[in-house]
Amino acid sequence: MKASALAIANGKLAMNVKGHLKSCFCFWRPSLARRITVYFVIFGLIVFYVSTLAYMVTAKKHFVDSTHRLVMHQLDMATGSREPDFLWHQSNSPQPALYDLTRTLSALSSTFYTVQDIAFYCLPEGRTEWVRFAIGPDKILLQEPVPDRQTQALERGTQRTVWEGPGFALSNETLAVFFDITRPWDRNNYYLRLSIDKQGLAGLINRKMIHLLWMTLLALLLLRLLGYFFARRLARPIEILSRSAEEVARGDLSVRVPAEGSDEISTLSRNFNQMVRGLQERENVRLLEFELEKGRQIQRDFLPRHLPQLPDWNIAAFFDPARQVSGDFYDVFPLADGHIGLVIADVCDKGVGSAFYMALFRSLIRIYAEQPPGRAIGAPVDPADYLMAMKRTNDYIARNHSQDAMFATAFFGVLNPTSGGLWYINAGHEPLYIVREGEIRDKLSPTGPALGVSEEIVYRTKHFTLMPGEMLMGYTDGVIDARSPEDEMFSRQRLRNLLTQPVTTAADLLERVRGALFGFIGKAPRYDDVTMIAVQRL
Repeated sequence: MKASALAIANGKLAMNVKGHLKSCFCFWRPSLARRITVYFVIFGLIVFYVSTLAYMVTAKKHFVDSTHRLVMHQLDMATGSREPDFLWHQSNSPQPALYDLTRTLSALSSTFYTVQDIAFYCLPEGRTEWVRFAIGPDKILLQEPVPDRQTQALERGTQRTVWEGPGFALSNETLAVFFDITRPWDRNNYYLRLSIDKQGLAGLINRKMIHLLWMTLLALLLLRLLGYFFARRLARPIEILSRSAEEVARGDLSVRVPAEGSDEISTLSRNFNQMVRGLQERENVRLLEFELEKGRQIQRDFLPRHLPQLPDWNIAAFFDPARQVSGDFYDVFPLADGHIGLVIADVCDKGVGSAFYMALFRSLIRIYAEQPPGRAIGAPVDPADYLMAMKRTNDYIARNHSQDAMFATAFFGVLNPTSGGLWYINAGHEPLYIVREGEIRDKLSPTGPALGVSEEIVYRTKHFTLMPGEMLMGYTDGVIDARSPEDEMFSRQRLRNLLTQPVTTAADLLERVRGALFGFIGKAPRYDDVTMIAVQRL
């Protein structure tokens, strides 16, 4: 096992080293780290070459200045150097100091170049012919004319010394350096000419160029390695962010990036993590909204799709939840012997919990109503027996779900369409109104407490006959408790005023109440569901 783990570790190390080497030398692939490295290398090479150029310029200046100081020092040691035009007057005489100067300057020769000639030149005042002074092995300062072919080079080199310091003249064979050695008290112009062989100088330059090339390659490699190191440190967090963003774009919201430190990248990483958490929360909300929408659709399926159409009767209902799901419900369903069950109810609380209990209350009332106790098969049933569904529903909820403290106010009526008789139980619900010709004739008040409070409850059954032309209207507290933008309550009195206005059908009545209610609410937030039902005997 240890050998296997060691082999795996070595394999990973080899892959990492290979990956780093490949990443280090692959300039052509687009990458932030590689771009940073290329910029680093370019900047480093610029600094390298500028530094090299500055060093060469400084070295040249140092060479020229030191050589000039040496020349002037040796001239000061020559016999008669303090006299005007001493070179002119001391010609053809021994000058040991100037001889030592020529030997010293000749010692500047190296393996690659040779100082071929050291001589003094003079352009006498008022003349155009140059005069050359040279010292032979006998240390005698000799004066000799200058050949015409050297005149142009002398003119060019000495002219530059006037404006730029030491002058340079290049011919086919040599490179000449001119030093102006004229004293303030001299009447003529005097120059020291140092001639270097051109071929030797070219070899020196080639050798130096080879050295510079090797130094450039070494600097390039060093800068690449340093650039890669710093670029990885700078670009790695950004590359991690880029890969993480790609994973988030593919839908993986569990991605997180390390966010240590207090620099801008760390701040960006923390903001990225916060953004992903926000997206995750939004995705959770979206999924929740999707589930709530499914729940809303399922809940609407609990409500009757089509209300029964009875001769001489007009039945209408309205339902509008404040949220995706509701605790309100209504139901109209047929029973045995041609009777019709009428239900309107409001489960306490709001949201998903009340919606679940709404389904439970609705299902229990229907099941128990369709199976009244003590009924023999084919035997007639007293309509009041259907209302035992309320007692059985209450007992089931109180017995099995009392820990949730969920209850519902409900009205359950059994209508005989032939006689207009209505047997009902009002379990703590809002009173239902009986309306006739613009007048509230009566109201069906509660006959017991809300469903689910306790098993000890006894509900009283009442009977009422709906006469031709009368209308029964029921509602939930979301109607009368609705508030305007000024926080004013709609109130039961406004509802009663609407009921006393003449209408033709039950649907017209509900539409009138709906229009007045939502016009009253306006842009104010809604906190409760609105449910209404109306039954009219024509």
